[in-house]
Amino acid sequence: MLFIHQFPDWTHFRFENRRVLDALGTTRFEEGRLAGLLTFVGSKNLETEIIAEDIVANFAIDGHSLNIEDVKKEIALRSQAHTVHIRNYLGAIENCMNPLTPERLLGWHSALTGSRTAGYREDAYEISSADMRFAGPGPKRLQTETGHFFDWFESSPMDGIIKAAIAHFWFLTISPFHEGNGRLVRTITALQLCRAQKANHLQFPLNKQIFEKREEYFRALNKAQCGNGDLTDWILWFLTQIDEAIEKRKECIQAEIRHAMFMNKIAGTPIGEREQQLLEASLAGTIPQEFTAKDVAKIFGTSHDTALREIQSLIKKGMVKANQKGGRSQRYSLVE
Repeated sequence: MLFIHQFPDWTHFRFENRRVLDALGTTRFEEGRLAGLLTFVGSKNLETEIIAEDIVANFAIDGHSLNIEDVKKEIALRSQAHTVHIRNYLGAIENCMNPLTPERLLGWHSALTGSRTAGYREDAYEISSADMRFAGPGPKRLQTETGHFFDWFESSPMDGIIKAAIAHFWFLTISPFHEGNGRLVRTITALQLCRAQKANHLQFPLNKQIFEKREEYFRALNKAQCGNGDLTDWILWFLTQIDEAIEKRKECIQAEIRHAMFMNKIAGTPIGEREQQLLEASLAGTIPQEFTAKDVAKIFGTSHDTALREIQSLIKKGMVKANQKGGRSQRYSLVE
């Protein structure tokens, strides 16, 4: 059996334009919607969580465990982070427009593996399991193969998301290092997706989605590596994972969207400190969406009558409405 890199024109990848471009249109549309929502709710508040999930999943895909809270602390330090490979991942995202060079890649690899000797592997690279087998190019080819990859990565004018899919496949097919190829290519992919989005931050944790489809991911890669250069199925699989990652991110920020929409609606209307506290408690789910004066009295630490006065004040301002009738068990909710 021949692997894709054993064909003389193996990097002349092709795909079915109609199918891929139709799928890309959907992905680009949903990506734009998510970008708008993140701008609306303030993406900076969510950035640490997204990057942390992406880094933790990047390692988990290759069977390495990281503590997400420790990663979040490191991300908060940014360029002062103690863990070099986390600094590098952040650097790849924040400096996504900087060229991807052999020196940059070798630096990432050294930090990731703790190797003091920078260089490509000098032995064979093979993966074999019950249902998958793959062998990468021999070490004598690596300098030429990686050079071709870097040149293409920095010069190809193709759509940025399609480029991310092809670069992901291409780099893993070369597998220039004895270890760490997966984590490195997912760093490259994050960099390229930021370029494609013309942003220096992640909008969704793609690695988390890939981790959830880990076995499917490896099968899709292996199928293309054992193919003849048609990457249609691989690209469509990659786009589907982005679509699902975007959809899950939108679901995760529903509370933030609700909060931002409500606060935007009442902007300019004077509200007191307790009124603000009540609204925030309802939006955050600290009290039920349909709450009673008793629920409000608990968060204030005051009497039922004091809580009721605050509720009635918000009713007059059109921010709260009375629902079910029932004396002291009267229920209220926000006017959204």
